[in-house]
Formats: sequence, C-alpha cells, structure tokens
Amino acid sequence: MRSIIILMALLLAMASGTALALPLEGSNENATVVIFGSGRTPVEDENVTLEILKVDVGLMGAENASYELVDQNDLVYTPGLYRSLSSGKQAVYFLTEWDSLFKLINVTPEGSDPIYINWWMTPNASNDRIKIRYYGITDSSINSDEQMLVLQVSVENIGDRSIYVTPFNFTLFDQWGWPYQPTLGFDAETVAPSSGTDRLLLGFTGLSPVFRPVAMAYDYGTPEGMVIEFEKDYVPLSDELVYGNASASHAAGNDTRAQGEVAAEAPVDQSANQTEEVVAPEQAPESQNESIKLSDLDEKIAASKARLNAKMGELDKMNQGANDTATSSMAVNNSTATTTSL
Repeated sequence: MRSIIILMALLLAMASGTALALPLEGSNENATVVIFGSGRTPVEDENVTLEILKVDVGLMGAENASYELVDQNDLVYTPGLYRSLSSGKQAVYFLTEWDSLFKLINVTPEGSDPIYINWWMTPNASNDRIKIRYYGITDSSINSDEQMLVLQVSVENIGDRSIYVTPFNFTLFDQWGWPYQPTLGFDAETVAPSSGTDRLLLGFTGLSPVFRPVAMAYDYGTPEGMVIEFEKDYVPLSDELVYGNASASHAAGNDTRAQGEVAAEAPVDQSANQTEEVVAPEQAPESQNESIKLSDLDEKIAASKARLNAKMGELDKMNQGANDTATSSMAVNNSTATTTSL
C-alpha cells in the first residue's frame, strides 16, 4: 500500500507545473499526507514584508485537515485560505515573512493524530571556488500562450579570488533538457573571497505553457560548471536539523505523538554543529499572522496575478518594439544595399 501511495505521489508531481521534486509524505494509522510542492508570491503592498506561500497537499483517509507551518525562527504559521481541489487534493495558503526558510509542517487530519513532516532542504551545489543555492520559485504567471517564472538564488565565494556574478551565469533546464537564459535579473556584482550575495532574482519569460523546470546550472558548459537537479537535490531536512540532536530520536519513523518542541534549524550552509537545546515554537506575531479574512487573501492573490499579467504585457510590448526596430533596420540596410548596387 505504501509503495502505491509513493508511486501516485511521484506521478502527480510529474504532472504538476511546479519544479519537479520528490514529494514529502507522512502517515499514521488513519491517514496519509503528501506535500507535492510549494510556490511563493509577493503581497501587492509596498508597506508590508509578507508573501503568500501556496502549498499543494494531497490527503488520503481524511477529507480535511488543519495545518501549522514552522519556520527557521520557530515561528508557527496557520493557513489564511484553503481551496479544495479534485481527488483529495488541497491548495493551502499561508501568509509568511519574506524569504522565510521552513523546517516542519504539522498536518492534523480530521479525527486523527497529528502528522509531522520535515520540510525540504534548500538545494545547493559547489566547486572549490563557488557555492550556489536555489531557494525556489518566488513568482509565476501562466496563460494559454506562455508562462513566466521568477526564481531566487544566491552565490557564495569560497575561493581566494574575487568572482564576477551576472544573471547569465545561470541556465534553467526544462523536462526535455532544453536550456533557457534569464530575460530579467539582478545587476552584475563582484563578490570578494569569503563573502556572498544577498538572495538574487532571475526572471524567465516567454516560456511554453507546458514548460516545467527540472534543473538549474551555474557556468553551464565550462569545466567548473555546476548543476542542481531538483528531483535529486530537493530532499527532506534531517531530523537532526529539524529537532536538534536531543530530539531526533523522538522523530524517527514520523512519530505522531505530540512534538510541541523543536530546535532551531542549522545555518544555511548546514555545516555548523547542531544545537542540543530544545526550543518551544512561537506563534507568529499578530501583525504577521493575524486572522486573515478569506476574502482579503483572495484579493491579495488576485492583485498579484493582475500585476504579473500586466508585467507580461509590458514585456510583450518591449519585445515587439525590439522586433519592429530590428525589422526596420534590416529594411533600411537592404534598401541601402540595393541603391548602392544600382
């Protein structure tokens, strides 16, 4: 039965439009929960530091569930909106702080015990000079003709010489292995040894509606090139990272007893020694995680979609203008060449 559930999870994940990653899964004697993926969208308000996190969930053995999401600072977020999908799936929306890293989701199916599922590790790759880290999709839009994605990355210089980083160091690959260069991005910068960039945004526009990202490369095609494969490198956080050494044994086998205490997640490079101190999670402050009315979050999502559609329209006009200019230039050149030859 368990193998069938995992197979179904993989097939559904492959059919989804998000970056391909191994789904997260947990169960107890009554129900099974599968987390297929998540995506982030900025809140359309310059005065807040919040974003919308959409989590794609599948439930088996229960019709509904409650959710709690724990971030790296042990703040607990509860959903602001649920949307029921077909075949036991749900879209669950959280309002979270910008650029939060998560370590645990607690799912309590109706009439059942809680199921604790470790979140995904942040994928990374490195050579002897550079480490790159991929934080996922932070914005997206799709229509019948095309889609647009905004991805978040960072670069760390672990060598002894400065490096020059531009958006064109990065290449995105689809499910057929076709490469894509960014069409939008950050300003190029020089990164000194033993330092790193802030989180950087990469925009990819004009993508096919059936496009699905499966890998990200840095310096692709060079001897020092690195590749992050989403299916292979998106793996669950270890129990030691989520609970700390003192609590790891209690998390083995997805123990569904009440686990109200978790330890802080390791630093992003995940190389420091793990703390043994057990820290109780805090509820996110009211200003961050207030009781959002469903209509309010619906409006925020709609505003974000409208903004992205407008941005895609602007980019289409810019591209059309560039094409018209190129066509006019070619016509002038051809005309000049014809006149000269006469």
